[in-house]
Amino acid sequence: MKRIFLTLILLGLLLLIWSCSESGIENLVVNQPPETDLFVQSGRLLNYTQSIQKISWDGRDPDGFVVGFYYTWKEDPAPEDWTFTTERSLTFPLEITGTDTIYLFQVKAVDDDGAEDPTPARQRFPIKNTPPVISWTPTSQIPDTTFTVAVFNWKATDIDGDSTIVRFEYALDDDTTRWRSIPGFQRRLILTADSGLTPESPHSFLIRAVDVAGSKSNIIRMPEDPTKFWYVKEPKGRYLLIDDYEVEGPTSGYPDATYKTILENVLVPQGENFSYWNIEELFPASIIQFKETMMLFDRVIWYTDISQETDEHFIAAQVAIPDFNNRGGKIIYSTMFTESFGAQGDPLAFSPVDSLVGNYRFFPGSIYYPQTEFQEVFPDLPPLPELKVSKFFAGVKALVPKGGAVPLYRFDDPSNPPEDPMFIILGRNDNTGEYDFVFSATPLHQLNGNNNLEEFFDIILNGVFK
Repeated sequence: MKRIFLTLILLGLLLLIWSCSESGIENLVVNQPPETDLFVQSGRLLNYTQSIQKISWDGRDPDGFVVGFYYTWKEDPAPEDWTFTTERSLTFPLEITGTDTIYLFQVKAVDDDGAEDPTPARQRFPIKNTPPVISWTPTSQIPDTTFTVAVFNWKATDIDGDSTIVRFEYALDDDTTRWRSIPGFQRRLILTADSGLTPESPHSFLIRAVDVAGSKSNIIRMPEDPTKFWYVKEPKGRYLLIDDYEVEGPTSGYPDATYKTILENVLVPQGENFSYWNIEELFPASIIQFKETMMLFDRVIWYTDISQETDEHFIAAQVAIPDFNNRGGKIIYSTMFTESFGAQGDPLAFSPVDSLVGNYRFFPGSIYYPQTEFQEVFPDLPPLPELKVSKFFAGVKALVPKGGAVPLYRFDDPSNPPEDPMFIILGRNDNTGEYDFVFSATPLHQLNGNNNLEEFFDIILNGVFK
C-alpha cells in the first residue's frame, strides 16, 4: 500500500514537471519581424515621372507594433546609408543627372523589439528631366532707340526645381553661334558697350535657360518681333538733356529748341558736348534701364511740364536722381506740380525741397530776382542775372527749401512784397558735400524775357557744376 502511494506521488510530480516544461516552451516563442509595404508597387518600372517625389509606406507586425522605418536611396546600402523616420510619407527632391535617371527606393519597418523587416519594400523611380521655361517680365520691353546700355529682366522656372537651372545663355544680334553664359540664379542682365552693344548699330538680344542635365529652354528674343531690332546711339559728351515735355510748340514756349540752343551756346564753346533724350517717346519700361542710362553721363538737364506722384517719369526721378548724385553726378531739374501734389507722403524726399506752398500765375514781364545767399556761398562766381518771364504760365507752386539748400531766385510778388515766394534753389548733397542739384518749380525756358537765360546756365554749368 505504501509502495502504491509513493508511485502515485512520483507520477504527480512527473505530470507537474511536464506541465511546467510545456508552459516554458510557449514562453520562449521567437519574435516575428515586421512587414513593410509601399503604396506604389509594381513588378516593373513605373512610367517616367517628375524629380519631386512624394512616397508613402506602412508596416505591420504580427506579434507587436511598428515603431518606425529605415529608408535609403542606395542600391546596396551599408548600415550607415539607412535613415530612420517615424513618418509614413515624405517628399524627396531627386537630383537630375542626365536626360533620364532611375532611382531605387527601399524602406523597412522596425518593430517594438528592434527587429527590422529582412526584405525591405523596394521601388524604382525613373525620373524624366523636364526642360526649363523662360519668359520676359514686363520691364524688359525696350524702346526703339537706347544709348549704350540695355537692361533685360526675365522669369525662368523648372518643374524639376528652379535650382536645377545652372546657367543662362545669351546671344546678341541673332548670332546663335556665339552663346555667352551667366549664372543660373541671375534674372537680370545689364549690357553696355563693353559687353557688345556697339554704338550706331541695330541690335537684338536672345536668351535661354539650361538645366543640370543640359536640357535647354525655349529661346526668347527682344525685340519680340523677329523682324525688328533696336538702335543704339553713341553718348555725346558728359552732358545729357532729358526732354520730358509733352508739347513742343508756341503754347509751351518751344522748350526743346530753347534748351538745345542754350546748351549749344554754353557748352560747345567750352569744348563740351551733350546728348538729347526724348523720354516722352523713348522712356524705357525698366527704371534700372533709366538709371543706368543717366549713369553714362556726368551732368543732366531735365525739363518737364507737370509732375504727378503717379507719373512713371516722376517715379523714375525719385529712384534715379539720388543714385546719380551720390555717384558724383549733378543735375538741373525744372518742373511744375499739380494742385494736389504732395497730399500723401513725401514725394520730394529725393530733392532739396522741404515742401510746396501757394498757387501762382505769371505774366510776361514779371521778375525773378536773385538771392544774395548765392554770392555768399560762391564769391568767386559772377552774380546771378535777373530773369524775366517771357510767356504766361499758371498753376505754379513755390518752394520751401531744406536746410543747407541755397536760395537762388524769388518772384517779385507785388501783391505780397515781404513774402516773395521762392522758386529756384540749389541743393547740397549730404553724402558728398557737393552742391549738385538745381531745383526749379517753374519752367526755366519761360524766364528768358531779358534774353539772358544763357547767362544763368553758364554760371551753373561752367561755374557751380564745374
